Amino acid sequence: MQSKLQSIADVSSISSGYTFRGPVEAEITGDIFVVQGKNLIANAELFDTANFSRVSSIGIRNPYFLQHNDVLLTSRGSGLGTFRSSLFTSDKKNVIASSSVIIIRSKDITVIPKYISLYLNSPEGQQDLLQIVTGGSYIQSLLVKNLSDLLIPIPPLHIQKSIVALQENVFEQEKLLKRRQKIQQNLVDASFMNLINK
Repeated sequence: MQSKLQSIADVSSISSGYTFRGPVEAEITGDIFVVQGKNLIANAELFDTANFSRVSSIGIRNPYFLQHNDVLLTSRGSGLGTFRSSLFTSDKKNVIASSSVIIIRSKDITVIPKYISLYLNSPEGQQDLLQIVTGGSYIQSLLVKNLSDLLIPIPPLHIQKSIVALQENVFEQEKLLKRRQKIQQNLVDASFMNLINK
């Protein structure tokens, strides 16, 4: 079964992030965190806000604060694989997105938000996104109105859960592999230092 994105997240729940008059200028004492396109990593969960820029709420009108399990998608890219999607999993209430990010807030309890994000990052999802982008061959943009009509395959809930569980397993395996490689490199480095210091 396929559903338009606007059926999963009604039109009012698909929006662009906040438009700043210029570049986002970080303020150390800012009381609002800002997620930008550069913060999105395909299939990642955004839980730790430490790497986000901070701005002052003074002068920001009607901020659209992110909610737990919002699907975030970069609105600008330059080809296959550049329209990255992440899942916002923080419970902080003072986080907004910049205009380089599109927010998708699922309203359908039969659709897992992480499944939507995984689909958007998949080769099929990326191909579908490239069919609705606007702009030139170098910088392309996704418009909310076009994204609303994007058709997404929606399998039964148990299949969605299986896909999400498989991705999470792969992610954990990758973390373990990186940790193992780091340990092995440390052993090589230590052995090398011991040999040259004899």
